[in-house]
Order: sequence, then structure tokens, then C-alpha cells
Amino acid sequence: MNIKKTLAFFLILLAGSSMAQDKFEISGKLAEAGKDKMVMLSYKNSEGKDARDSAVVKNGKFLLSGTTAFASKAYLSLVPLKKDTAKRGGQSDYQEFYLEKGKYKVTGKNSMAKASIIGAQAQKDYLQYNEQLGAMLAQFKEITQRFTKAYYAKVKDTVEIKKIQAEARPVHAKIEAALDSFIFSHPDSYVTLDLISENKTAVIDPGTFGRYYDPLSKRVLASYTGQRLTAKYDKAKQIAIGKAVDFRQTDDKGAEFKLSSLRGKYVLVDFWASWCVPCRAENPHLLKAYNQLKDKNFEIVGVSLDETKAAWLNAVKHDGMPWIQVSDLKGFKSDVAVKYGISAIPQNFLINPEGVIVAKNLRGEDVNEKIAAFIK
Repeated sequence: MNIKKTLAFFLILLAGSSMAQDKFEISGKLAEAGKDKMVMLSYKNSEGKDARDSAVVKNGKFLLSGTTAFASKAYLSLVPLKKDTAKRGGQSDYQEFYLEKGKYKVTGKNSMAKASIIGAQAQKDYLQYNEQLGAMLAQFKEITQRFTKAYYAKVKDTVEIKKIQAEARPVHAKIEAALDSFIFSHPDSYVTLDLISENKTAVIDPGTFGRYYDPLSKRVLASYTGQRLTAKYDKAKQIAIGKAVDFRQTDDKGAEFKLSSLRGKYVLVDFWASWCVPCRAENPHLLKAYNQLKDKNFEIVGVSLDETKAAWLNAVKHDGMPWIQVSDLKGFKSDVAVKYGISAIPQNFLINPEGVIVAKNLRGEDVNEKIAAFIK
């Protein structure tokens, strides 16, 4: 017996068996859907790539099957077989759900959005999440719509805007509490993994993020989303307090700049962009800090995540920023942003004369006092 061939054959069978375990089947009954309708499925295939499939609704029934990997959000839509070019706009008839290996049943009348989708564990978790937070999320959405309308009105009613903001705060606090409650009580859920990725990773603080990451099971962390989350967390750890940092970039004059060239000084490294409204709002505070501390062994390095040089330099000139400015004009694909996992701005960190991070995300009207507290 050829042991190598036998082993290879066994591994092929094992791989095939593993793929079979990722098979899904969706059977649906939309009793009043009528004729000339089909169901569209948008999902992640077994390689984690976007995929689509469809099935014609016959006698109110449809059937879809395929393979996927782990569990991830998918969408079922009910659409006409022939697109009516005379009709424009309108709301799509779809529903979001969690698809993984297993069998699913869709039951409804003539609407996918109102249909019941029952399936594997991740979908059960998702239904539970919606039951617990759905009403609060709907309430907050309505408040947000009113705020947007008031804020962008031609004539702003500042009293009304403040009133809506005050109304939103307790609702938002309840949502955050309920969100954390679900996350901490479902550490082995793909839904939890997505909730953390979508709500807790805009700016990862390595000092506090572990409370969300550490309880997650190996099963969910092995998924594509889990692997991306781990990679992002690892990058964030590079700019944790106590870490030494260095990078190279091109400055506004076209010369190479190296952060370590400022060794011996306290340096605030500020990530921003011309199009970032919150970033621009911080610039007057940073200017105040710069003017007060520039003669006390302090410097600022602005790392722009712009993609066009004109927009970048015009903003520097308009906001009157006299400190060091660098950018490789790659946006969030900037070498520095990719290296340190910067995916949201504004962000900054303060390094000491040895090049070690001593504080992060210092901003606000009293930023000069916050920075001065570290300078010896």
C-alpha cells in the first residue's frame, strides 16, 4: 500500500467533507407572491467573496442552495422577473439575515421584508438581537432624521437642535448598554463578532479593547471577519501607550521626513484630512497649543490622509497650520495609516523625547493644558 497516496486520498475526502458541512439550503413559501417573481440571494461564498444566486417563485415556492463559510450577513430580495423601466425609485423588498451551513425556511405572503426567516444558530442570535434592540434602534433612527433635518435647514433653530440632542443622549446610552449586554452574553456568536467589528473598532484603544476581544471564541475568530479583526487589533497594539514608533513620509515641500529626526522633543502626531470636518474643528485648538508650547521642546506633525495635494495644502494654508505637514496622498491607504491601522480620523498620539507614546487622542479647547501636563 502506498501510504502517501492513501494519505492524500484521505485528505481529499476530508476536504470534500469539510466543504459539504458548509452547504446551505433555503426553502421558501410566499403564498401570495403572484406570478413573474424571483428571489435574489446576496451572500458570501465559501471563499468569503461576494456571490449572488436567484430562484424563480413557482406556485408561491422557491428553493436556493449553495456553499458558504462560517456565518455572515446575507440578503434575500423579492423582485419581478422583468424590470419595469417605466417605474423608477421605490423601496426594495428585501430582508437581511445570517446565512451559514444548515437549512432555512422563509414563510410569508407577498413581501420578503415582512417574511419570517428561520435557520441556523447565527440567525437565531440575530433575531434575538433585533428583538432586544429593534425598538431602541428605530427610535434613535427617527431622532437622527429629525436632527439631520433641523441641522441642515436653511435657517437653523439652535434651540430645537439642542433639544433633539438632549433627547438622543439617553436613548443612545440605552442602546450602548444593550449592545454591550448582548456582546458579553454571546461570545461564541458570529453576530457578536460583526457587532464588535461594526461598532467598537473605529478607533481601537488597546488598553480597553481586550474586554470585547478576549472573550470571543476561537471558532468565531477563525472566520474571515475574525481574522480581519485580529489583524486590526494587532496593528492598533503598535500605537498603544508605551510603544515606540517611527515612520517615513514626504513633507509638503517634497522632502523625506522621518519621525525619529525629532528625537529629544515631545511630538504630537496628528492624523487628519482636509475633508474631515471634526479634524478641521480641532485645528484652532492645536494652533493654540503649538503657539504656547513650541518653545518648550514641543512639535506637531500633521499626517494628512488626503488624496489630492491641492486640497491638502489649501487646508493647511486656510487653517494656518505652521507645524510639520506630511502626506503620501494615498488616503486611508497611506503607508502610515495602513501600518498603524488608522481607519478613522481625527486621531493623534503624543510621543516623548525617546519616541515612546505617552498619551493618545488629546483634543478639545483645553488640549494645550493636556499636552503641557506631559512636558517636563
